Amino acid sequence: MVSKSQHTVSLVADAKAYEIEKAQENWGQYLAQNGPDGLTRRAWWAIVCRSRIALDRQIRSPPMHSPFTKIRRGATALGLIVLLAIVGFHNIAGYGWVEAVWMVVITISTVGYGEHSAHDGTTQLLSIAVILLGTTAAAYTFTGMIQLTLQGEFDRAFGRRRMEKELSKLKKHTIICGFGKSGPVLAKDLQRRRSKFVILEIDPVNFQHAIDLGYLAINADATDEEALKQANICYASAIVVALPTDAQNVFITLSARNLCPSIRIVAQADQESSSRKLRQAGANEVVMGHQMVAEYMSRLVTRPTAARFFSSLTEPEFKDLMLDEFAILNGSAIENQSIAGLGIRDKHELLVVAIKGHDERLDFNPRGDRVLKVGETILVMGKQEDVSAFQKSYSLVESDAQF
Repeated sequence: MVSKSQHTVSLVADAKAYEIEKAQENWGQYLAQNGPDGLTRRAWWAIVCRSRIALDRQIRSPPMHSPFTKIRRGATALGLIVLLAIVGFHNIAGYGWVEAVWMVVITISTVGYGEHSAHDGTTQLLSIAVILLGTTAAAYTFTGMIQLTLQGEFDRAFGRRRMEKELSKLKKHTIICGFGKSGPVLAKDLQRRRSKFVILEIDPVNFQHAIDLGYLAINADATDEEALKQANICYASAIVVALPTDAQNVFITLSARNLCPSIRIVAQADQESSSRKLRQAGANEVVMGHQMVAEYMSRLVTRPTAARFFSSLTEPEFKDLMLDEFAILNGSAIENQSIAGLGIRDKHELLVVAIKGHDERLDFNPRGDRVLKVGETILVMGKQEDVSAFQKSYSLVESDAQF
């Protein structure tokens, strides 16, 4: 016999399959009528992605509320209960207003009571004050002990406030969408390079993992534009889109490009068809994980030494070796200077690996008389202190900081 939960999952799966089939059918008809225009493709794929993500959201669990939300709701409920109880004692039991308040206070405080009080109003008011102050003092004492066990909850609550302040100050940072498989590796590398970044992760376990590692993170859905705005996308220099499904990655790419036209978008894809859609949606770079793994395995077979060398650049024993790139901006100190004239190899002990020109082509192992021009990017390799000294000598800007 099929359980209710299994039946629900089956219905959602059938709905997704039907939606995808209809989307593909309508996509073909739409292109036949309107032609393969880039903007048309982008707009249509946005509709497809939105509907697919909406189906995913239907089976997600509701978000957890913060302690401040619980306190606010609890206080509101308590206030309503007290007010209604006072009115009830006054109208139903025929008590006076002061005596009705007396009954509510000693009832809620669990002091206990008789049906009526033999004391006058002044004595009753004094008793109310004693009960309230006494229970408050006792509660304060016990909450001090409880706080020892719930300190983590308070730390997280105030940590979120500190996080909001840090987010408001973020500029020229990187947004990492998803902290599943590739997120931790990417965050570790950005931290090593002292680059500013923030993580968007909806899964509570992955989010807590990021927090435990000391990263700035937001527990939110990256497909939601409000989450992107909370991550200060308008002031970000780049966004890495690495969610589990291609549909989510395409939708985030569309949203990011719409919110910040100048941002650099690096997206992850599983299928070749999704790679094309990501570029149409506005991604600057698309990374296909299985393809990169296959190419690396091929290099390990055909050129093992070279493959191990480049992969070892991120290992701890090679932490002093650095491959960096610098943009040649207008007014730069190395503008219209030759490689030999700057003494990059002799004076700074750096290897000029390549120079990226205006046409995005790479000039590998350039000659010493090669002149550096505005708009180009120079890639250098050497010891970390030599690279830093070279950057400081000419006040160079890393290429990712110009976006």
